[in-house]
Amino acid sequence: MDYIGKKCAVCDRYFHADDDIVVCPECGTPHHRACYEERNECMNIGLHESGYDYAAEHAEHADEHTRCTRCGTENDKDAFFCKKCGSQLTAQSQQDTTRQAPYGSNGAPNFAGAMFDPMAGVDNGFDLGDGVTAGEAAKYVKQNTPYFIRIFSNIRSASRSRFNFAAAIFTGGYLLYRKMYKIGAVIISIQLLMLLLVTYIYQTAEYNTIFSHISTLYTAAGNYTAAAGQLMEYMASLSPLQNFMIILPAIYELIQVTLMITIGACANRLYFSHCKKQIVKIKSATASAEEAENLLQTKGGVNTALAVSLLVTYILIDYLPAILTMF
Repeated sequence: MDYIGKKCAVCDRYFHADDDIVVCPECGTPHHRACYEERNECMNIGLHESGYDYAAEHAEHADEHTRCTRCGTENDKDAFFCKKCGSQLTAQSQQDTTRQAPYGSNGAPNFAGAMFDPMAGVDNGFDLGDGVTAGEAAKYVKQNTPYFIRIFSNIRSASRSRFNFAAAIFTGGYLLYRKMYKIGAVIISIQLLMLLLVTYIYQTAEYNTIFSHISTLYTAAGNYTAAAGQLMEYMASLSPLQNFMIILPAIYELIQVTLMITIGACANRLYFSHCKKQIVKIKSATASAEEAENLLQTKGGVNTALAVSLLVTYILIDYLPAILTMF
């Protein structure tokens, strides 16, 4: 059976998804592995002679609930969605998650796999502000729920977030992937325009002439100090537009790095605000809790198709010079 939400017989603390749980091979009483090894015996050893059965004792109200196959949470029998992770509940019978005895026949410990916790230990009813709960946010986020629910709770309780490396790498594309369309469209437009402009500049005969001359200066100078002086003189003889062409690639790289650092640092807070705003909008536009839950799951999540399309677009633009030389 599944022991998440039940208490250890030794320390009286609730079991969580990431706990290492061992079970008495005689009566089935669950313990934290550390608690069991500390006592070196079952907490209910005194009840063994009377035929005590932990599973039978705790199965009394099993028929009154539906267990979520994703996170193991017990829900009301008539519920359509899990109150903890938001997954749709099915009518199929739920199979108990079995645990092995604490020690095998050879005396070596058996380590049972911990069940995945989609809420990362955050309570389903945790208030994220604006009347939004962690459970509602989980239903809206869907993909990578444990990461974001933990981040959201930290932002709410301690105003502390963390750097999002995925957002830093994919910048505007990541924002669109997470359905933050307005700010994502602005960022991606800036990036695409800059990339197209740099790609165009790279293909002009004038830029190639200037770049070739600069390369010759560096080669002929023999040292960087002399090359720098000659380069300054050469740039002084060029027009403002030609000088802009020279420094444009550096400007583009600087903008890219700035965007990566900024978005990586702010993405989680932006997504937190976005999720709350959308959840409040959905709840205010629906007449029932069931309808709101359906919309949370259909309107939330990610836009994978858009993310793939953007990736293909970036690759095509990046390789555009090579493609043009083939024709």
